[in-house]
Amino acid sequence: MNSGKKRLYETTESRNRYLWEVLPDGAWKGKPCFIVGGGPSLETFPFEKLKGHRTIGVNLAFTKFIPTIAFSMDSRFLKWLETGQYGPAVTKRFEEMVSYRVMLETYPSNFPRLVFALPVFQNYSAGHWAMTYSMHEGLGHGNNSGYAALNLAVCLQADPIYLLGFDMKHTESRTHWHDGHPKEQMKKHIATFPKYFDWGAQKLKKAGIRVINLNYESGLTCFPKQAWQEVLI
Repeated sequence: MNSGKKRLYETTESRNRYLWEVLPDGAWKGKPCFIVGGGPSLETFPFEKLKGHRTIGVNLAFTKFIPTIAFSMDSRFLKWLETGQYGPAVTKRFEEMVSYRVMLETYPSNFPRLVFALPVFQNYSAGHWAMTYSMHEGLGHGNNSGYAALNLAVCLQADPIYLLGFDMKHTESRTHWHDGHPKEQMKKHIATFPKYFDWGAQKLKKAGIRVINLNYESGLTCFPKQAWQEVLI
């Protein structure tokens, strides 16, 4: 790896830096944002349409465009980048991009200096069924990075919140719009995600928070749907 490996992946900091130190709760109040997931429906999506918008890119979304926030809750994600398992070009892009790099602290962790942390709500187990309104409370995660990214957008008070690539299903042999992760995503695993979104959607509806799924073919049915072409002109 290049010298950036030491700069990014090694740290002498005594504590994590938290996202609210540079981007507080409510920073996106009343402004739309787009959360970009990994579903196969985005395989031919024109990512340049997202330029100039507030965006949260989940996991490898940053390889297609520069998101405002590059986010993951997967504790393995940084290690896969560090060891070059996505390829050296992907690691280099992650090291050099101008996005806020953010990891959910699902377990006690000491993250590198260039990565901002956010705590999980109470603990990993409790985080499965949580949807919070302040980063300081910790985020719910619903056992997937997309749900945790949604909770982050809620804390930033984005309105509306648009979902892209939240397919909740595989398309033939495709698990993602990209080449996938070193650890293959199983259909039985992704099948557990909707129940958490269903629960979170009920809470958000009561709070008057608008979430719109920009994929009519998505297996996620708890949010109103719209075609992305109607929003990203």
